[in-house]
Amino acid sequence: MGGIASGKARLRKKRGRELMQAILGLKEMDQRIVDELANAWGISPDDVTKEVSMNVRQVDKAIKRADTNAFKAIHQVAGTLAPDEKGDNVVNIVISKEAAAAAEKWCK
Repeated sequence: MGGIASGKARLRKKRGRELMQAILGLKEMDQRIVDELANAWGISPDDVTKEVSMNVRQVDKAIKRADTNAFKAIHQVAGTLAPDEKGDNVVNIVISKEAAAAAEKWCK
């Protein structure tokens, strides 16, 4: 009986993941957000999905508010957050000089 229940639970989780992925792929409907992202970040309005909107807002929060949790979330999604020997999270960031200069300019 446990195997049957486990299979049903896995299927429920899989369907939940698929639904969330579908939602994240939907176009952003709030035109104010679309305009803001297009103007401030140079993103084509046609490319603004729910996922893009959420990711950009996390980056914005990490930069403007110096929010450590947002910073960690960004790097976790990007795959640059890994535990060190102590089990703490460390971030290894490799970016080009051009990207660093652009980020510095944008932050000012």
